[in-house]
Amino acid sequence: MTQSLSILCFGDSLTAGFYHHGLEYHPYAKKLYECLQAAFPTAEFMIEVDGAAGDLVTSPPGSFLSRIQGKCVTKKYDWVIVLGGTNDLGYGNNPDKIYAALQGCWNVVLATGGKVLALTVPECAADSAILDQRRAELNSYILSHQAEQFYAFDLKSKIPYRSATLVFRDGIFDDGLHLTPAGYDLMGSVVGAHLINL
Repeated sequence: MTQSLSILCFGDSLTAGFYHHGLEYHPYAKKLYECLQAAFPTAEFMIEVDGAAGDLVTSPPGSFLSRIQGKCVTKKYDWVIVLGGTNDLGYGNNPDKIYAALQGCWNVVLATGGKVLALTVPECAADSAILDQRRAELNSYILSHQAEQFYAFDLKSKIPYRSATLVFRDGIFDDGLHLTPAGYDLMGSVVGAHLINL
């Protein structure tokens, strides 16, 4: 890994670290930074967070594409970690449409020469077979996507809800969708461990 690395954590409220009804924020980028610094103590890591609560990947009305274009036109990032689709799925948007919109965002980064780490959409407390099916379909698209400089990470498998114990849920999930500070730290740790090995 290079001595200096710039990383953009990009997405919605889960990237922003939203918890306590949005009164407080604890981005996973904090723990990500700690993990990377511990693994490469002589390297310099510059991590930015751009998480917009409630934003959608699909446009209109989502502004994912315009936001990531705005970030990448002014600065070249070595890595952009993208998590999107949670809100789109909540609105019932088609996984094919969400995937196409995500590709547009990924391609903005790839065109600059940067690398993309795309995260799968985690589970939530909502008990809906249709939602589960659409999430699984979208995540399958993300994990099977192939492009040079593109990588995917199955975040969903690392932060389970349905198969988790009540103790895990209470410690990790704040409101059934967003995470607690401990949950965001777990997210930063698993993303960091994956990034270190790439």
